[in-house]
Amino acid sequence: MSKLKIFTTPWHCMHFWDLFNALKKDADFYLAHNSSKRWYAETRPLPENAQYVPYYEEGKYDLAILDVDQQCVNPNLGKTKLYLEMRDRIKDIPVVVINHASPVYPEYLRNNNEETLLHIEKRCKVDMRVLVGDRPMVTNSHQAASPYEWGWGHPIWHGMNPDDWFDLPKEPRVFTALSPAGCDVYYNREAMNEVVQELQNKYGIELWWARVNANTEKSFDHYRDFLGRSLIYLDTSFRTPINRGRTEAMLSGCCVVQVEGAHDLDKFAKHDENMIIVPNKPKKIAKMVADLLENDYKKCVEIGQNGRKMALKTFNYKRYRQDWLDFIAQILCKK
Repeated sequence: MSKLKIFTTPWHCMHFWDLFNALKKDADFYLAHNSSKRWYAETRPLPENAQYVPYYEEGKYDLAILDVDQQCVNPNLGKTKLYLEMRDRIKDIPVVVINHASPVYPEYLRNNNEETLLHIEKRCKVDMRVLVGDRPMVTNSHQAASPYEWGWGHPIWHGMNPDDWFDLPKEPRVFTALSPAGCDVYYNREAMNEVVQELQNKYGIELWWARVNANTEKSFDHYRDFLGRSLIYLDTSFRTPINRGRTEAMLSGCCVVQVEGAHDLDKFAKHDENMIIVPNKPKKIAKMVADLLENDYKKCVEIGQNGRKMALKTFNYKRYRQDWLDFIAQILCKK
């Protein structure tokens, strides 16, 4: 059977890196040059089964994959315009939309002080329906497809190759790869900022943050080496669908400290066994992290190893490949 030819545009390099590599025997990917999005080689090398093309041409591809997040309901953003341009141009093949987010975007109507967060989320859901239309939409978690979030979608958990992650001897430090800017409510960044201040001012502990004060942005190797040597990984987000950084940390043997209520957490997380689940209270989070660093190195290592075993089974790249192949087969059968 010949390999599938899949058209797409650069978007989420880390997500695409896993997807392209998982389907390396099954598909070649063709990324359109554009002025809004590019592939960031310093975060992930471009896989061998991916190449750039100057524009979309009819009759050359079997399937298209386009990406959105909650910000795409804002028509003025470059990535929204890119999505709309590709969506409206591609008429001859099925188009699958990957939605990487949940409808948390208070910045969307930030000039209207009367809009509540709940109302804005309802607006996001309605506008996303219009953007996606009747095209199949993949979400990165089950909860993202539930009525609590978008209300529809086909969930596919990500899967990673464990050989890509380094479980190295651990240094007693806490690290996070949470996005450092944009969509503050979505990432629960206020809580993370408060934890940073509490750790520093009360306990004299520095939290290492990717793209802020941790030397991780030079290359993929720098990132996974720093991550693999970190004892604790902190994630304060709970509306992000299956945060990738957390899975990378688990595969690297880090002890994950996660705020409760995160997407699908009840399906794989066990408190004090494969991760530590904490309330969304910055002072309590900081105290927990400080206590772990100062008194429970061995416990952190044990939880980190249990988390790695769970991630190897749950976020398996072979399962991920099969999930996508099954989904694509369904789409192409309806063509």
